[in-house]
Amino acid sequence: MIPGIAAVILLGGIAGGAALHCAQVRQEEEAAREAWRQQEEQKKEEQEEEIQLTPEEEKQARIAQVKAQAQEEGCPEGIIALIDKNEETLDFVQNYMENKDRPIPDTVEAPAAAGQIPHYLQWDERWGCAPYGTGTIAENGCGPTCMSMVIVGLTGDTMATPYRLVQYSEQNGFIDEANNTYWALMDSAARQWGISCREGMLDEASLAAELGAGHPVICSMLPGDFTDVGHFLVLTGYADGQVTLNDPFSIANTQKTWTYADIKDQIKEMWTFTAG
Repeated sequence: MIPGIAAVILLGGIAGGAALHCAQVRQEEEAAREAWRQQEEQKKEEQEEEIQLTPEEEKQARIAQVKAQAQEEGCPEGIIALIDKNEETLDFVQNYMENKDRPIPDTVEAPAAAGQIPHYLQWDERWGCAPYGTGTIAENGCGPTCMSMVIVGLTGDTMATPYRLVQYSEQNGFIDEANNTYWALMDSAARQWGISCREGMLDEASLAAELGAGHPVICSMLPGDFTDVGHFLVLTGYADGQVTLNDPFSIANTQKTWTYADIKDQIKEMWTFTAG
């Protein structure tokens, strides 16, 4: 063989072997990178599984977040404390600083049917931020909110909003220094809006008859299922031994039915209302 040709063949063989070796190295490197990537993904999945929260843990995490945000924004302590009383108020508290200066509507929605008692919440964002006493309607406005429900239900007057009843209560001195609403609001507001009010406790049979006739009953409540201090709510119906009610502070309580035995020992006083 000619020496020059032999040298070329030898060099070509060496180059080919080197190229093959480089390709193998690249494949090995790619395989190593892929193995590392898979290991990292597996670690990430394992970590996510380890820190995955239960629904209750997620709820508590959000509560803590909303409280911290509200405190940072300068939200009043009384508003933040609503969460501990009822977790349904979480969105209200979260949006309080944004909503507190918004205009309050002059009317509320009418009941679905004549004589039906609508359910309004004292912490409704439409009026809950408005002042009542030294606090807000959300904190202290259960009494006026109950009167609003009764008046709108019996008269159809959609201008009798919780805010309007709060104004009436304050203008007539029906709130004390501790932000408690005086019982006198019930009869006074009833006369102002043209409905009748009769104060007095009812036994189960009498209560069933009044509610069956479409006469709502506002109750002043003692500490128990509905409050730690004092509260007002509206009894709206009675059927098959079960009482329905509108709790101005709780959606959950309103969606439940209650036996008379469940609530009778928690009732301090009653006011029965009729139209006209």
